[in-house]
Amino acid sequence: MGHTFLAPTVPGRLVLAVSSLALVFSATTAAQLFGLSEEEEIALGREAAAEIEKTLTLLEDEAANDYVSDLGQTLARLSERPGLTYRFRVVDAAEINAFALPGGFIYVNRGLIEAADNESELAGVLAHEIGHVVARHGAEQARRAQLAGLGLSVLDRLLGRGTGAQIGALAAQMVTAGTFMRFSRDAEREADRLGAGNVRQSGHDPRGMVSFFERLDATREGQPNAVERFFASHPEPTERAANIADMLDPASADTALRTDTAAFRAFREHLITLPGPDTDPEADPATDTGTLEPPSDGVQTAPPVYASGERDRQIAALFAPVFHQALGPDPRFDFVTRFDFDGDWRGDNNWQNAADPGHRLAAHIYYAVTETETHFLVFYAVFHPRDYKGGNERGALLSEVLREGARIGGRYDPTGLSQDAVLAHENDLEGCLVVAEKRGDDPRRARVAFVETLAHNLFLRYTTGARSAVGAERVALQGQQPELYIEPKGHGIGAYRGGAEQRASAERGFVTYAFAGRAEEPRAGAGQVDYDLTSIYDTLWARALAADTETYGATTRYDLRSWASFSSNAAPPSDPVIGPIGSAFRGAIGGRNLARPPWGWFDRTERDRPAGEWFFDPAGTVKRHFRLGDGFSTTYVHQPFVGIFRDANP
Repeated sequence: MGHTFLAPTVPGRLVLAVSSLALVFSATTAAQLFGLSEEEEIALGREAAAEIEKTLTLLEDEAANDYVSDLGQTLARLSERPGLTYRFRVVDAAEINAFALPGGFIYVNRGLIEAADNESELAGVLAHEIGHVVARHGAEQARRAQLAGLGLSVLDRLLGRGTGAQIGALAAQMVTAGTFMRFSRDAEREADRLGAGNVRQSGHDPRGMVSFFERLDATREGQPNAVERFFASHPEPTERAANIADMLDPASADTALRTDTAAFRAFREHLITLPGPDTDPEADPATDTGTLEPPSDGVQTAPPVYASGERDRQIAALFAPVFHQALGPDPRFDFVTRFDFDGDWRGDNNWQNAADPGHRLAAHIYYAVTETETHFLVFYAVFHPRDYKGGNERGALLSEVLREGARIGGRYDPTGLSQDAVLAHENDLEGCLVVAEKRGDDPRRARVAFVETLAHNLFLRYTTGARSAVGAERVALQGQQPELYIEPKGHGIGAYRGGAEQRASAERGFVTYAFAGRAEEPRAGAGQVDYDLTSIYDTLWARALAADTETYGATTRYDLRSWASFSSNAAPPSDPVIGPIGSAFRGAIGGRNLARPPWGWFDRTERDRPAGEWFFDPAGTVKRHFRLGDGFSTTYVHQPFVGIFRDANP
């Protein structure tokens, strides 16, 4: 496994590409070439471990760490470098991953342990990582990095007699460059060979290594993100399984070899009882590596039905925006519609099906209503089957090129702009939040006060009154319905001005969508189109809770403990953690799985904020954004997405 798995994210650093022209060295050659003593190799690993652990959340559970360490030490003592002092640590992350650093520092993610079906499979993972240490592949990687011209000038000084400071600097540079996270195919095969022998010597069945890879390959369809990124630049799982199987002599199969133990089963049961890994606030919700698994009983989970669902629709209708959709060179792909316009809930066929005129693109806008003591807060989400920035062909092709570059060079982008740079992608859901001040119990008397819109991972702020203290611009209203502009191709949303810039963006004119309680399809020359409202709660949210792998390709765990108590009239959810639930739509064209439902929306300038905050705590977010006083209540009387229903309130 090892560096077949995805490298850990290193916040604040850019992971660089490693040349495919790298050479493969044996342990002896590496030692001769680098002149690194074992003491220096251990020091290098220790410094690298300190650097990497700044970015990891280690599992602080004594029983779990003791089990993994005991199993790892048993294997290490039987390896071809038994004299090293090995250290095994469990990373509290749902991602399937494991990696080794020079000198015997080995890390295994909780997600990988939970993916293992028995002890022989976990032993195979640990033995593979030990194999990397035995073969000194970390030293090999340093040489590869130097050949690739990554500027590791400290290495030259180290080859004399490196000081502690120089070793630390080298380790930091190698971690920054991702040097320890990518091994050649030959190195992976060598680690597999060493690991298989090590596993057999320990009394475990080495065929567990084969079964682990076969199961990962079988989950490729159901968990595309976890497996595809997992094996992004290394041999396919089927190839790895075949290679390991070829190393095993069927004639010498020993039925006495262990597959599973009571200790492993007890360890797994204990691990499941521990709190789940927290969502990383630094992570981009679109690339969260949580995996989607259907409920074990095969029954889809649906959100509870609440009696005031019709009232939500009535409130949403009162403030439903007028959307001025600018049309680009391919107007059909700028038409607003439902996610299931093609009759199914698959996310990875919408790009293709949008081009089929047999599928009507009837106009629907998704909505969700929350309510505090003083305000209604209504989300509206606008779906397009294609984000075709850069053009339908050129944009998708360029996106593939950019994605391939990211695959080769690593996943981390310190600018936070890489998702926007991927021009085209399947599925697109942008939206807005309309905030109306209550004036008594009748929603018809409420008045829109604030609007926030989403445009390419930025929240744009507007007010209906005088220019605010935070510099928010004004948005026009038709009655109590904001007038909003949707750009062509990329579909970012902002206030409608009708000025020269917006007119120039509309190469093929505008379609104006207005709520009328029915869903029309745009026709040639039609300036205005009626749209209907569709509940987020009953559709996108229900499928997210059900872990629907047709619709969603990634998950996120949302922690409601990040915010204050939601309501004084109704208790907050008994379980303060929601998820993992679907947080990115499954999309195969261009940038994969880039479109997000409203609980996945975020502002790239506020990456320190908790994931999902804008959707789960809109009142708190608006109050902070507009610096509002005590007259703006953040106490919810209705927030169905966290389990607070006006029906249940006294």
